[in-house]
Amino acid sequence: MLKPSTLEQRNEWTIDALDYLDQGMTVFDHELRLVACNKRMLELLELPESLAKTNQHLSEFFRYNAERGEYGEGDIDALVAERVTLAKNFQPHVFDRIRPDGTIIEVRGNPIKNGGFVTTYTDVTDQRHAEARLENRVVKRTEEYRQETEAHLKTANALHESELWIRQIADAVPALIAYIDKDNHYQFANNVHKSWFGLDRKQLIGSSIYDLVEAKNRPQFERDIAIVLQGTEASSEYIIRRKGRSTMDVSISFIPHFDDDKNLLGYFFLGQDLTEHKQTQRELVESQKMQALGRLTGGIAHDFNNLLTIILGNLNFIEDDSLDTAEMREVIQHCQQAAKRGGELIQRLLTFSRRQALKPKPTNINMMVEDFSQLLQRTLGETIQVRQNLGTALPLALIDKNQLETCLLNLALNARDSMPKGGKLSIRTQRYFKPEQHQNFTDLPSGDYLMLSVKDEGDGMSEETINRAFEPFYTTKPSGVGTGLGLSMVYGFIKQSGGGIDIKSTLGSGTTIRLIFPIDNQHINTGDVKEALSKPGPQSARVLLVEDDEGVRQFVHRTLNKMGYDVDLAENGDLALSQLKDNPAYDLVLTDIVMPGSISGLDLYARVHQEHPATKVLCMTGYSEQLDAGLDEQHLLRKPFQRNQLATKLEQLLEASDA
Repeated sequence: MLKPSTLEQRNEWTIDALDYLDQGMTVFDHELRLVACNKRMLELLELPESLAKTNQHLSEFFRYNAERGEYGEGDIDALVAERVTLAKNFQPHVFDRIRPDGTIIEVRGNPIKNGGFVTTYTDVTDQRHAEARLENRVVKRTEEYRQETEAHLKTANALHESELWIRQIADAVPALIAYIDKDNHYQFANNVHKSWFGLDRKQLIGSSIYDLVEAKNRPQFERDIAIVLQGTEASSEYIIRRKGRSTMDVSISFIPHFDDDKNLLGYFFLGQDLTEHKQTQRELVESQKMQALGRLTGGIAHDFNNLLTIILGNLNFIEDDSLDTAEMREVIQHCQQAAKRGGELIQRLLTFSRRQALKPKPTNINMMVEDFSQLLQRTLGETIQVRQNLGTALPLALIDKNQLETCLLNLALNARDSMPKGGKLSIRTQRYFKPEQHQNFTDLPSGDYLMLSVKDEGDGMSEETINRAFEPFYTTKPSGVGTGLGLSMVYGFIKQSGGGIDIKSTLGSGTTIRLIFPIDNQHINTGDVKEALSKPGPQSARVLLVEDDEGVRQFVHRTLNKMGYDVDLAENGDLALSQLKDNPAYDLVLTDIVMPGSISGLDLYARVHQEHPATKVLCMTGYSEQLDAGLDEQHLLRKPFQRNQLATKLEQLLEASDA
């Protein structure tokens, strides 16, 4: 039988340990008066510490919630009395409570044999949202909850002595709780050890903590224990192998315990099972990566079609004996430039899609932004203008460069979707100092960081959207557009990298998302078939060529001149309309569909048809999606195209006009 002093000391150890849990906990006696609670309960339910007094009646907690409107409208006394009556039944119960800010708290209560009950409060917001999307886990989770309820009921019915009563409170918590003395021997352990390690509690008490450590985990384990024995909290993630069962991802924290004179007595050993969380996180990241790759491929397809149009078109001229030497050199030069651009695009796509684990390395953020912005511009389309504002003399960031590129792509795609009519996307880098007391990035220590911000001119976000933006599967986009995983993936990566993220936005005024990263203080930022061509005869028609890509514009201009057309040039739809207004006597307008500015090729097609009905329009496109834009084949020329294809389309349109 334990001595009273030893018993009281162990009780104090266990109660102290409850304050380190990520769950709230309360114990009420048979008269519904408070016996014990931890700080996490007050934080989750936003209750004042003055309310959590020993012997405080449960009705006072109900009254506080009723007065702040959490039970709806009605007479306060009646609302309180109704809940007190239910509590007096001392029946086991489990329910979700939705807080005013949207947080979901799981409340689980179990009666105690001699009266009263133990209640745990768990923040399950992320879990509930994940379960809503991952319906295949509903049956499994329902069975787990049923088994947990039965186990907790059996535990509560077994409480009968003071030490056992306190022990059973710890056993009701779905986490590992242990106390180890300064000589690394177990003095207390709850039942979760049995499920983790397959050992009886009696086998643990008095044994060394090192007896449970696998060889591959021992070096990190020794480092963590050395830290806690020096009086500092340590926390690490481990992969634990279990006989006959799958491996577990676990988080273990070591918290030092001192007496009143600040002498180290031992330490708490707290563990949580992260296996399901890690698996869900991997699934979310993979899903978002596949969506991003799909979008990236679609965006690059247009640019590749432009490159192929330049290369194939200019190769036509190499076969034409009428070119002089200077003109031949210019044609070959355009082919070489387009081929180099294609090679750069391929290399960036391969770099982006490489699969690898998260590996933070010293990274030049400015160089990354400069290199990746070229790819972003092609991916976002010609209606979005990417601007850079890069800080000078910035140190290196300690970050996984490939994953950061994925995050930047996700943020840019979100910005593009918020600007359907186009606009500016600004990327900024700078130093950032986080003060000790500051409303932003509150979970990070003060000090120097690097900041990367992405700003758009889109529709902006409401306060509700900002508060929920990082929730998995939350999206304001229409059904079937996006998965709602982009910002949650960015949030998870930034947090895992030791950084922070926040959102500044107002409806109608655009959005700015800021990312901060830790600084690296150890490094200083120092086919041979030829096309059978026949020379088209001279034409007398006047053509207005509208194309923003310089290489495509030069190739098509030269081609039209060789055919004998009288050609004028315009770089975008706005300039084309201006030229049509000043000189409406054009027989045909040859225009690209996607162009910067307020007038797209499709808009130009509609305006010419309405305002200049005698002028024909032929549209060029490299996007397969635009084949459903209402254009028939007669008015559509797909990129890449060659000279004879262009000649045929023009002749068909102009002949139809003459007829």
